[in-house]
Amino acid sequence: MAVVFTGGISYVITHNAMVDKLKNRDMLYIVQSMSEKIDGRIERAQETSLLLADDPTVLAWVESGGRDEAAGEIVKTKITDIGKNYDYVKAFVASTVTNQYWEDNKVVKPLSKTSYTDKWFYKALKSGKKIELNIDYDSIHNETFIFFNTLVGDVRQPVAVAGVALSLGDIAKEFGSYKFGEHSNLWLVDKQGKIHLADDLEYNGRLAGDFLPAEVMQQILGDMDNATARPKVLEYQDSQGRIMDLAYQSTATTDWKLVFQIPRSESIAILSSVKINAIIASVITLLLMVVIFYFISYKIANPFKRALRLAEQMEKQVKLRTHELAEKNQSIMDSIDYAKRLQEAILPTETEWAALCHEYFVLWRPRDVVGGDFYWIRKLDAGGCLIVVGDCTGHGVPGALMTMTVNSILNHIIDNCFESAGQMLAELNCRVKKTLHREDENQVSDDGLDIAICYIEGTRLEFAGARIPLYIKRGGQVHVLKGDNRSIGYRRSKTDREVCCHFWNLEAGDCLYLTTDGYIDQNGGNRDFPMGRKAFMECIAGQIQGAPFIKQRESLEGMLDDYKGSQPQRDDITVIGITF
Repeated sequence: MAVVFTGGISYVITHNAMVDKLKNRDMLYIVQSMSEKIDGRIERAQETSLLLADDPTVLAWVESGGRDEAAGEIVKTKITDIGKNYDYVKAFVASTVTNQYWEDNKVVKPLSKTSYTDKWFYKALKSGKKIELNIDYDSIHNETFIFFNTLVGDVRQPVAVAGVALSLGDIAKEFGSYKFGEHSNLWLVDKQGKIHLADDLEYNGRLAGDFLPAEVMQQILGDMDNATARPKVLEYQDSQGRIMDLAYQSTATTDWKLVFQIPRSESIAILSSVKINAIIASVITLLLMVVIFYFISYKIANPFKRALRLAEQMEKQVKLRTHELAEKNQSIMDSIDYAKRLQEAILPTETEWAALCHEYFVLWRPRDVVGGDFYWIRKLDAGGCLIVVGDCTGHGVPGALMTMTVNSILNHIIDNCFESAGQMLAELNCRVKKTLHREDENQVSDDGLDIAICYIEGTRLEFAGARIPLYIKRGGQVHVLKGDNRSIGYRRSKTDREVCCHFWNLEAGDCLYLTTDGYIDQNGGNRDFPMGRKAFMECIAGQIQGAPFIKQRESLEGMLDDYKGSQPQRDDITVIGITF
């Protein structure tokens, strides 16, 4: 009886340990790992679609109605290259100018509002969203596709829809490597409970509610709106009375749920053999105690120890991997923090500002730790001063590297060949192109910047800009000096371009304001629209004449935070105010 009792206790302990491990580690690992893989694929496809839609060559070709043959060849080559070489089903451009749909270097078909298959195109144009995901389940090929429809040009009046199509078929193959058990299932489910992806193709396109109890589906679908929810594990009894374990996890990039279920009997199948061995050992004990004791020790104790050792090894591996990831993350953060200190080191100090103007304020908010916005000032030995505000391509570390490159070029121009604000803008355009692109048309990346340059000598102000205007407040009115409507430094920027300069006679009390588009384009409010230049100018005009500039900064910052609300900051933000 003592052997039987010991065997029973061992069975219960092992059973509980294995069930606990299944719920708290194995099932969570499966849904979290697959969720991260799906999110990674979708995020990469979103970035590719945005790069294609924001490509100046695509915009120029679409706006020309396809008549710009040089741009057309570049765009056709690019969408063909993306579709064939970057793990996408295809890349496409659908134009509102010609009502044509392009993919794989050819016109596939004309677009029509009356065509059911073209409804996605007109829906994307009306959405007002920069990028929208369109899910398409192909019942013929039993495969799910995601189309990343991205607006080209102004989202309020887009000229085209561009993007890529991603197949989830490869992920379906990986599902099979994560599941275990003959009757386990791994599904990707949408808000309506429809299965878009499964390790077994016969489930694709069907409703998960056909295979799960109503209360289980209600709990899964009830968590659909909570995209940040942690993975959850539950158990239930199916129609055959079997205990089933189920885990589900939201994906970060979509409103889908990853669902994994397995019968309890399969997940702890090893205990069945342990149970049989315990019974046999108990029966043999009645015949021969010595044999029984040896048999039980060999068949029950040793497997249990091996299971514990295996659990310890797995736990050590998890701790080791966690430690490695923590070290890598810390190394990355240390590098970014150092990049932040380097970027802040090239920005003007309070002493430099005090020597330049009577009063000023600076509102500088990178979207990430570092960013692509910068400001630069210089008091010239020959008299006069320069004030520059720039918005370089990109955010984060890439944008910060661009700001340091442009800062170095500005210093070189001032030290060697400065003549005027307009000449400085033209020279900067040439040098950035030469430094970054070297006139190489085959280079994949295309970087440049928007910039505003103010040259002040006495009461005379000369302004030259590229997509960044100068706002001048005189009395209760705000005057705007607009720069060129083209950025500089990009491959398509002409080296011999004409620069438009503006001149202004300063008077006492005049206030100058420069801002990058991060402030103007910040979305928020009741309708989640960009703030716009009108609100910015009204805020400037509403400032009390003679009020301290620090109060103006607080007013602009407060208006930005109130308008943004809970929305994330979408771009780097720089606003500068100056009075002499």
